[in-house]
Amino acid sequence: MASYFAALGVSIIDADQIGRELINNSSEIRKKLVARFGVDLLKKSNEIDRNKLRAAIFNNPKDREWLEGLLHPLIYQQIQEAIKKATGMYCLLVIPLLLEGRTSSLHKKKPSTPNYIKLNRILLVTTSRELQIQRAEERDLLEKNQIDAILAAQISPIESIKRADDIIHNESNLQSLYQSTQTMHEKYLSLLHAPKNFLDDSAFLGYYLAFK
Repeated sequence: MASYFAALGVSIIDADQIGRELINNSSEIRKKLVARFGVDLLKKSNEIDRNKLRAAIFNNPKDREWLEGLLHPLIYQQIQEAIKKATGMYCLLVIPLLLEGRTSSLHKKKPSTPNYIKLNRILLVTTSRELQIQRAEERDLLEKNQIDAILAAQISPIESIKRADDIIHNESNLQSLYQSTQTMHEKYLSLLHAPKNFLDDSAFLGYYLAFK
């Protein structure tokens, strides 16, 4: 999905990718993770096994909060830097679990935390639970119990839809998904050219959107 927006000239900032790079490239973060979760977290290549890390944090809320406290400030810092360097027509922030309440520094209201990023609109990409499970198994090679734990931590689809400004239903083929992306892109371009009072003062970079 994000690649379709990128092909249309949109700047893409992937929070999950930033997190992966921090975990893989920072020896300091790796040491802290091993100290917290043990050496079994390491692969033979000495890299962090993200599947094991994911399983650990979803089974223990305190560990999840600790990890978020470690990574989120660094992720937000890099997002802010990427926004300043963005050259696209607008900026698309790809943020897993944006609507779950664990990315509380991302708001559509006035800033209330140091790590604050203004979101002008939220784009929710939905899919059925069956497809979520299938794609997670194929893409991330996760076990069924891991997937169930991840899905159980998410808010209900109905609540997600209430919080979103825009929705794309990702249930069919790639051509349909591309057409939906094109339609949404045209909508955002029209909003960018709306009268100035349509946007608040923080909207100088356009729309920061988010996938779920």
